[in-house]
Amino acid sequence: MKKVIYLSFSLLLTTLLLACKEADTGFSPGAGDTRITGTWRLVERLFQVNVNTTAYDSVFVKGYYKIDSTLINGQYIKDSVFVKDHYVRDTIQITKSVDVISRYPSSRPQTLTFNTDGKLSADGDSMSYYFPIKYYRVDTTYPDSLGINFYIYTNRANVYFQQGLRFKGDTLLFLPRCERPCYSKFVRAR
Repeated sequence: MKKVIYLSFSLLLTTLLLACKEADTGFSPGAGDTRITGTWRLVERLFQVNVNTTAYDSVFVKGYYKIDSTLINGQYIKDSVFVKDHYVRDTIQITKSVDVISRYPSSRPQTLTFNTDGKLSADGDSMSYYFPIKYYRVDTTYPDSLGINFYIYTNRANVYFQQGLRFKGDTLLFLPRCERPCYSKFVRAR
């Protein structure tokens, strides 16, 4: 009887686990914008990096009397000791954000390919940020600014996040939300 119960429980658990597997939902954000379709090569990025530095400082401490006590034969005896003038060294950790511009050579292309059906693919070791993104859509909701929605499939839902977008000839500029100005600049490859 126990074997039948264990077998039934195992089959039920296996069925539930197979039903939980994530499948392609057939999601499509629609047709891609003709201004962005094609392959774009990363040429430059401006981003912030935290830089840690250590500073050393010395502080002058004027002489003072220090109350001291010692245990002698089971009794505490209070005494005062004079501490001479001296310097105390202090270590200060400083963290600041520094702007860094990285340029990427064409010999090792870092590319994004925007397909006409709204699919996105990334290639190159510096493009790992875009690897989980499978779909895109150019957002023209606001007439004074252009944006791009990048879609990530997570928890059985397609969730998007937005970045600013600018075109100038064959140059594409992504403007992510940063504390200070930052961008990723691409040129049309194909």
